[in-house]
Amino acid sequence: MIQRAFSRFFAPLLCASLIPAAAVAKTDSKGFYITIYGQHSQIGSSNPNESGALGGGSGLRAEFGSGTGFGGDIGYRYGNGWATEVEWNYRRHSLDRLLQGSTNLARDGDFASNILLINGLRRFAARGAWTPYAGAGIGWVQEIDIDISPSSGGAERGYSAGSKIALQLIGGVEYALTPQWRLTADARWLRVGSVRLNNEMGNPGGIAGPLKYNPVSVQVGIRRSF
Repeated sequence: MIQRAFSRFFAPLLCASLIPAAAVAKTDSKGFYITIYGQHSQIGSSNPNESGALGGGSGLRAEFGSGTGFGGDIGYRYGNGWATEVEWNYRRHSLDRLLQGSTNLARDGDFASNILLINGLRRFAARGAWTPYAGAGIGWVQEIDIDISPSSGGAERGYSAGSKIALQLIGGVEYALTPQWRLTADARWLRVGSVRLNNEMGNPGGIAGPLKYNPVSVQVGIRRSF
């Protein structure tokens, strides 16, 4: 369902790539820009294994609620429709349930990440104040972690990992407020894949199995050109 919706979102933008670059260059100026944004994110459920003396064991199902995030980027437009940018992103999804059969082992928790990315963007010909764009990025996951507050009480369990690779697809639109200021809105699919997280306290055990981190998000921001 998510992949089908995302394909429908990207199809018009990919068709727009047939527009000659000269048409874009008429409305695209060279220069740096910065963006800050807020984000709404969704992530699918996983079936991980939690090992260790205090772990939930195998055959678990982790279900996550809606996530929130924020971040920003510094980019450069080349004046021909293309741009590159360095992006920082933080996002957090609540852990709604950690099920073992019908028993919920968690009363609270979250699944979060801190990621740096390099994106390449293609901006298409403007239609009035609107400028659509599409792009892709590759990133370094500085940290990804999950915290679990057990339903039976006791200390919170935390697991984390770092130095993972992330891939990202982007599709969105800018709206010009002034020649320098623009609103942005886009959809992003971030893929880290299956991750193994180690106990943050250095104790034996961790979370493994197909614990997947592939969130889909929508975000709005404001962009300043220089």
